[in-house]
Amino acid sequence: MSFDSLGLPPALVQALQTRKLDTPLPVQEAALPVLMAGKSAMLVSRTGSGKTLAYLLPILAGINAESMHVQAVVLAPTHELAMQIHRVATDLSRDAGLGVRVQSLIGGAAVSRQIEGLKKKPHLVIGSAGRMTHLMELGKLKLKETLWLVLDEADRLLIEEGLEHIRKITGQLGPETRFVFVSATEGPATTRIARGLAPNLDFVRTQDGISPAIRHCYLVCEERDKTDWLRKVLRGLSPERALVFVHRGASAERMSERLEHHQLAVADLHGAHDKFERQAALDDFRKGKAQTLIASDIAARGLDIFGVELVVNVDVPSQSRDYLHRAGRTGRAGAEGLVLSLMTEAESRLAKRYAQDLDIALEQVQLVRGALVPATGDSAQTLRPAPRPFGPGRGGKKRPDPAGPETRKESAATTPPTSARQPQSHDKAAPPVARKRGPALPGAKSGKAGQKVWSGPKRNKPA
Repeated sequence: MSFDSLGLPPALVQALQTRKLDTPLPVQEAALPVLMAGKSAMLVSRTGSGKTLAYLLPILAGINAESMHVQAVVLAPTHELAMQIHRVATDLSRDAGLGVRVQSLIGGAAVSRQIEGLKKKPHLVIGSAGRMTHLMELGKLKLKETLWLVLDEADRLLIEEGLEHIRKITGQLGPETRFVFVSATEGPATTRIARGLAPNLDFVRTQDGISPAIRHCYLVCEERDKTDWLRKVLRGLSPERALVFVHRGASAERMSERLEHHQLAVADLHGAHDKFERQAALDDFRKGKAQTLIASDIAARGLDIFGVELVVNVDVPSQSRDYLHRAGRTGRAGAEGLVLSLMTEAESRLAKRYAQDLDIALEQVQLVRGALVPATGDSAQTLRPAPRPFGPGRGGKKRPDPAGPETRKESAATTPPTSARQPQSHDKAAPPVARKRGPALPGAKSGKAGQKVWSGPKRNKPA
């Protein structure tokens, strides 16, 4: 199937082809017919599967450029994700000659400049719910003619502390507004709230879980040695781009300083930086000026950065869902990737949880001469998920739908894996610089052995 067969305007199809995007990815193939038919929908698909274009293309195709009203609103949980969506929409509209005016409305930017921008009558506004409600209260943003409301990373937006802003926005919408909820994960609370906002909701579910092209490893070490191990991993594997996760901004700054001391090109991204500092860090990472970006979870949601070969969890997430979103920064659109978690002996118990909850195998490794190799010793093991009691094909009954079978409308797609598909990325990366590299990132390993008894990890000590 091609994009032109899905009913998109020829100019928009041509703009996609100039980006070498000829074939829709599974979530796009499943979502476009639903959204272009004017239906509200929840799109659930793994990270890096192409969800942004799945909703942007129908919106851009349906906007009336002659109108002077806001016709579509996209909400995002972080400024970085909002600006990424803004860039994709702006570039597509310009290259296709659609004449769609796009404006970002995020916190941290001057309200006066945003008010001036609203005087130009944008058709599509993208930003944070808090800033939009503020502009609505000032009487500067009117949404009565809005036809689309998109909640990107809906599970982050539909939480208790953010619902007040969401309800203020939905209260200003007309009866013809269609809702699109987008997420890599689907929980009963999110589904319940979404159904309350849009009762006639179609579900588009494709490619759940984590891309099978990603290899998952963990290395056990002392907490005080984690930065040293990180330095050795970056030196040994020499990834084109590596994204390192920590819990706190202060940790990101300290780690960045220590790595820069060892002549590693590093940038840090966290909430303590202002909007301009955060954007500068992302730009340096995208353009290749910094090969490593150390970030708090602010970067874990939705960001699409081309060429991230390695994700390192220095501070490991306590929840499997957070691990999923961090891991999704690599292996985008079917590309290969590696996720390495540096764990203390106590933290290593979380590896078993990740394996079980996310249906992945985690291999315990050690660093030998700049390469990650399977750990040796009686305690070394590869953790694999145990058979689940629920779900199709697992020998158990199907898990009941929390919303009830009578209200459920579902549009699902069974499509080939993304590894055979064309990567989709809208970031323009600098050409790779020729340099001496260490051993290539090791490929995924598989085995026939079943799940082993959890008997404790092998501890590594830095040289």
